[in-house]
Amino acid sequence: MTGTITIILSVIIVLSVIVVAMLIFPVTISINSARAEGKINGFLSMGWIVFLFRYTLKDKKSEILVLGRRVVGSTHKEKPPGLKEIEKPKKVKKSRLHLEDIFYLSRPILRLLKNLIYSFRIKYLNADITFGFEDPAYTGILTGFLHSIHFSLRAAHTINWNTDFTRQVLEWDMKAEADITPIRILQHLITFIANWQVLKSGLRIIRD
Repeated sequence: MTGTITIILSVIIVLSVIVVAMLIFPVTISINSARAEGKINGFLSMGWIVFLFRYTLKDKKSEILVLGRRVVGSTHKEKPPGLKEIEKPKKVKKSRLHLEDIFYLSRPILRLLKNLIYSFRIKYLNADITFGFEDPAYTGILTGFLHSIHFSLRAAHTINWNTDFTRQVLEWDMKAEADITPIRILQHLITFIANWQVLKSGLRIIRD
């Protein structure tokens, strides 16, 4: 009996150590993307411990690698245009709008988003962006806004933007890498969910 309890406790301890190790190991997110003449190239990737998820923007191809070996891969294929099926009208279930609850939830949600954003640690960020609107006035407004936040945005002079007043355009060449620790995400989520106002308003919205 004592031996069985010892084995169970040992398994629990080992699993707890593994879970804690997984939570404190950072997730690394990398972006290498470029857009020119309406075409987007590059990739997005997320690496965690021995796992790596990678998505190729041009080919719309995703794959999962374990220890550098591909284990899952898929390609998104666009459906050929065909006849659209006539959908039967569905009954719309009327629901009450809880504007007061939504208002009370907005503050905790914004705080959660802010905490999640600040939890990221940016390793490097290099971006070269060219933009322009159909109306030059809008281009000027955005240019003025970017100049107003010039010092906070261009950390280490790694973000550059070029303005085009003659046409509507959006092109970029961006390389970035950041990491975040899962336990910090979990901490912010628990704080958000445990908020009494979030629980109260959320349950009321779901119930109705």
